[in-house]
Amino acid sequence: MSDHHNIISTAKSVVHIISTFARLPCCLVGSVAGSAHGITRTPNDVDVLVLSHSKTPLEIKQLLVSGDSRFSLEKPASNPNATYHVLKYAVTPSKSCHVDIFLPGLIHLPEIPLERIAHRDSPKEHARIKQSNDVQDIRELLEFAIRDETLHLDEHSWLPSWFLDEAVQSVPQYVAAHPETAPQWAQIGFTVPLTAES
Repeated sequence: MSDHHNIISTAKSVVHIISTFARLPCCLVGSVAGSAHGITRTPNDVDVLVLSHSKTPLEIKQLLVSGDSRFSLEKPASNPNATYHVLKYAVTPSKSCHVDIFLPGLIHLPEIPLERIAHRDSPKEHARIKQSNDVQDIRELLEFAIRDETLHLDEHSWLPSWFLDEAVQSVPQYVAAHPETAPQWAQIGFTVPLTAES
């Protein structure tokens, strides 16, 4: 069983329990969400944003543990004296996958309207290449955004202003390091300096 298959199996179990049994809206974020849009890097773990203001991340983790015996809360291997526990999902008796639960506002994640949550199968199931390069992820997401004509900065007023402000401030910094991407950022609505290289 491939690492990618393990990640997808874990993600499906998490989303199923949270949405069906806990009746809380949720969506995948991070590298797993990118994977659903065709990013070729195999994710290392599963990150889930739960759109709840009534539950804490720990309470949601406990719901998962009670909903499926393959979930468990463990002390982090890197810090056995820690006062917190990490959530693991046993994909096989000898292999587990790390699961992180986030709420809106944590690690700069916005409140996502339910109608903006997409459920899709990846178009590149046959082309998973294990990489650890965020730059490659961003390049592939840029290509996806350009192909999807609805993904333009002006079309996302539902995003909180602080989130948009951070994006507007961060993109020029990225372009300074990767000037060849400037035309793509401009195409989806960002104001970036066009250089000779671009």
